[in-house]
Amino acid sequence: MATLRELQVHLGTLATILWNYGASFPDPTLDRYADTGNLGFVFTAELPGSQQPRAATVRMAELWQRDGRDAYRRREYAYDFVEHPLARRRAFHGHDPDHFAREFRVLVHEHCEEALGRPTCQHYYGLPVDAHEAIRRFASVWGQPGPLRCADLQCMSS
Repeated sequence: MATLRELQVHLGTLATILWNYGASFPDPTLDRYADTGNLGFVFTAELPGSQQPRAATVRMAELWQRDGRDAYRRREYAYDFVEHPLARRRAFHGHDPDHFAREFRVLVHEHCEEALGRPTCQHYYGLPVDAHEAIRRFASVWGQPGPLRCADLQCMSS
């Protein structure tokens, strides 16, 4: 659970962490969805380094559902790392919970592509992560030679 103020601080902290890695991005905003009263943000940060064929990017997205008058609970998230210079992708997702619960009996999943755009599995089993853990895990592989080790993950569907 988080208050509006805590979510504003959360978003600012994520932006600061990425900025400290040298990322560039427009100032992210916490948006209120008028139809539901939910809050959310989406922003993409370009990381420094090789720009060929494009810069590596981190995309952060969260949806917070109103849970009481002044409180919100994280309902969905999507944290994506696309390392264009090495043509690979890693992502942590928690979205469409009804679908994933019905089809796979899980609420979250991961993506891993050793070859960008050519996944060997569409979704991998995973555990819930928060934005800080996602950034930490992205930073641990960013620019590192060698595979992401997608084969070590358990495939949910092909």
